[in-house]
Amino acid sequence: MRISLIRRGGVAGMARKSVLETVAGTAQDREMRELVHAAELPRFSEGTLRTGPDRLRYTLSVEDGDAQHSVAFDEEHTPPPLRPLMEAILRHAAASEDPEAT
Repeated sequence: MRISLIRRGGVAGMARKSVLETVAGTAQDREMRELVHAAELPRFSEGTLRTGPDRLRYTLSVEDGDAQHSVAFDEEHTPPPLRPLMEAILRHAAASEDPEAT
């Protein structure tokens, strides 16, 4: 499974990308699958993006085999079920010194 979280905007307007690829059967894979399932991503098919100066915008994407889902939202309207998944992505990506994270 490949999960990416892209943050854009803020004062500098820069993008930051965290990517996590799990290995089937590992503890990390099980944890991330549970979080993806709990987040119910298909429920958020409509984005919650709003424009405004310095607003942070996120795109969360999950690819699992042929299944793909992506949702976009802004910092003030982050769906609560997505927060644990976002935190885990950032934690795992930082721990692995993700070469794609910028």
